[in-house]
Amino acid sequence: MIKNDLTAVKQIERIEQPTREVFQNFLSPRKPVIITGAMKSWNALTLWKTDYLNALVGNTQVDISVSQNSFFTGNLEHGFAKLKQKMNFIEFINLLQKDKSTDNYYLQQQSIPANFPQLFPDIEFPKYFDKKLLIDPTIWIGSGGNISPLHYDAMDNLFSQVSGRKRFLLFDPQQTSSLYPFPADSKIPHMSQINIDKPDFDKFPNFPKAKYFECIIEAGEILFIPVFWWHQVYSLENLNNKLNISVNFWSKPPISQFFTPPGRRFIAQLPKILKSALKI
Repeated sequence: MIKNDLTAVKQIERIEQPTREVFQNFLSPRKPVIITGAMKSWNALTLWKTDYLNALVGNTQVDISVSQNSFFTGNLEHGFAKLKQKMNFIEFINLLQKDKSTDNYYLQQQSIPANFPQLFPDIEFPKYFDKKLLIDPTIWIGSGGNISPLHYDAMDNLFSQVSGRKRFLLFDPQQTSSLYPFPADSKIPHMSQINIDKPDFDKFPNFPKAKYFECIIEAGEILFIPVFWWHQVYSLENLNNKLNISVNFWSKPPISQFFTPPGRRFIAQLPKILKSALKI
């Protein structure tokens, strides 16, 4: 947890089942908000338990990220590469159900339509994004204790919590210079160099200037994370159900968002991304 008296904490507003017009008050200025009540009709809220998931997708082979210190990070040399293990889904679930071991396991950001089509009917696309801008929803499954370090994404995100709870710390894009991202020409320019739970103020002297928003989202709640907003995510322990499950709904942002500090950094990296993709 951040222990920094110089960093002010702001809370994120909660709104109950807003109309699409009301949500525009948050989408247009790219302001985070927690939406409650909008997942009431999701079958996933009641069905996505261990036995159900194992019955539907237990024999599916999955790539599982592994961490020995609970942090699931990128890598300067290999980008998104992490220590991964291939296993059947049921093996993964069994690992999560066991008492805490030295390793942490995380099924991270995998397409539901492509990898888990059996689960697709159990969720519903939120009405708040333009459907033509959406890409495949993705799923996250883990247990308490997993941490996704401080980073930003290049799309708007409706982060929907299905099971368990998650804690978020969020920083707006204008604070990028105080968050010390890795170099724009690195493999992980979207990630901060700072361990914000144990910040090195000598190495990162401007970090105390950064102000953050904090929230905990419960099962059945949706957090709107605007494009390029920095966030660190903590999966919280749940004694009644060890599964912590979330679904991302990604939406392509308007071009105006690429004029923010991280947006300009993203554009600067595009030639390198294209060169790598085309193997020039």
